[in-house]
Amino acid sequence: MNICKKTVSAVLALVMVFSVLSVGAFAAATKTETLIETVNNKREVSVTLTAGNTALGASTDKITIKGNAVAYDYNTGFFKVRVVVRDNTAYAYLPILPFFYVKVDNLGIAKLDVWSVIEKASGVTFAVLNYVKSYNEEIDGKTYFVEEFNDRAQVTSKFCYIGDDLKLLKVTDARTGSVQNTYFENISFSVPDSEVAVPGGFDLTPFLKGLFAAFIASAL
Repeated sequence: MNICKKTVSAVLALVMVFSVLSVGAFAAATKTETLIETVNNKREVSVTLTAGNTALGASTDKITIKGNAVAYDYNTGFFKVRVVVRDNTAYAYLPILPFFYVKVDNLGIAKLDVWSVIEKASGVTFAVLNYVKSYNEEIDGKTYFVEEFNDRAQVTSKFCYIGDDLKLLKVTDARTGSVQNTYFENISFSVPDSEVAVPGGFDLTPFLKGLFAAFIASAL
């Protein structure tokens, strides 16, 4: 299990959904525009991505943002590990055993404004994104309502919905022929405080510092 690669893929997917589009960038309202507008208004969101299958069951990646706190959950289907980043400190623990945790201080992001980063990314990216059309398409045996965009060059992005729920982001690069599919299990705009809370109980950092410092570093 490569936590680093899974986390990078999850974060990139989240950033793509919340930064490649900007409200007002379309001539007509789209599902994707509504999604971004909801994110901007709520200022809290959790995105669960289908990560694949492991020997322990189906796995998911979940990224949660509330206020200026960020949480990352990796769920193997058998156990879940959570990393919470708040106030320049990362905490790692098992939600089933929240009274044991380890932490890494002084991450160098004390003044990080999560929403400012997203908004700045949006300002850079939406200028080159072009809405093309909407249509129904069958992909891997499922029928989606597709909103298609391009970068006015080689890259096509298909935001694929079932009802009003975004389920698939399919990005195709015509130059390289590469196709990247990101599957969404769930997107929620209501985040319980407990999902981004600092754990309490016993700090095991002195005993497991090397092991969990490496885990946290790879998960960020």
